[in-house]
Amino acid sequence: MQKIGEILLDSGVLVLGDLVEIKKMNQKPHTVHKVLIDIHTQKTYTQGLDFQKFTDTLFDDKSVNQLLAEHILEEMESSNPNELSSENILSGLEKGFKQIDFENGIAGKAFAALLSEGVASVYAEMSENGIEKLVIDFKN
Repeated sequence: MQKIGEILLDSGVLVLGDLVEIKKMNQKPHTVHKVLIDIHTQKTYTQGLDFQKFTDTLFDDKSVNQLLAEHILEEMESSNPNELSSENILSGLEKGFKQIDFENGIAGKAFAALLSEGVASVYAEMSENGIEKLVIDFKN
């Protein structure tokens, strides 16, 4: 195996995937939408879609605030799982990595790893056809 280069990790996150697929990912700023769920019917209501402000009347002539206070609605957080943002990548990391789905539903095209900041060495096992194995050493 030979060293072929280094990667500078400033954010502590490395995303691996096909360049075309990564470019297709939604790269807008990360947004979290307030989503409320009716504990009896399990129907969800999204801020910006079903209501704008928590003082708006939602149903039964009651405001969103009243429905929350009466424990008819509960707050949930919802975000776009396809966003290529630090917040989305870091959310729900298990064992330091996470599979990210693309907007078309295809999984397994990109992975995110939680790493420390610094420089990671990249090693490759080469053959006449090019790179056969790639190793990124985060410990050095």
